[in-house]
Amino acid sequence: MGIREATEVPTPCVALENGECDVSVYDSLEAPTPVKKKIGFATFATGIVHGLQPDALMMVLPALALPSRLAGAAFLGMFLVGTVIAMGSYTVFIGSCSQALKERVPRITEKLTWASSLVAIGLGLAIIISQFFGFSLY
Repeated sequence: MGIREATEVPTPCVALENGECDVSVYDSLEAPTPVKKKIGFATFATGIVHGLQPDALMMVLPALALPSRLAGAAFLGMFLVGTVIAMGSYTVFIGSCSQALKERVPRITEKLTWASSLVAIGLGLAIIISQFFGFSLY
């Protein structure tokens, strides 16, 4: 999916009179106004699915050991608030850094998308192939 998104990024260029596209002229022009990308339901649903993983159960398991239901609910509430604040601030930090980097290197998003997608594919293949050789990469 990341590779597909990276290849859909249009190359910034200036149309010439003969119908060709000149990329070098674009660098000297003023940057166009960025269009905000709308976060769709698929992105939200991906977050929900990742939040429902069985691994997350280990994080909230201590709520069962607390002396009362109120204490367990307070633990879960604070866990929720802490997680949302931590992930939100992490996202803001990464987003602001990538936006600042994008102003210096306009096509950095496409390059990072390609790199992270290839790393994810490589890691997935390595995990699958390692099972055939009798060892695990976990």
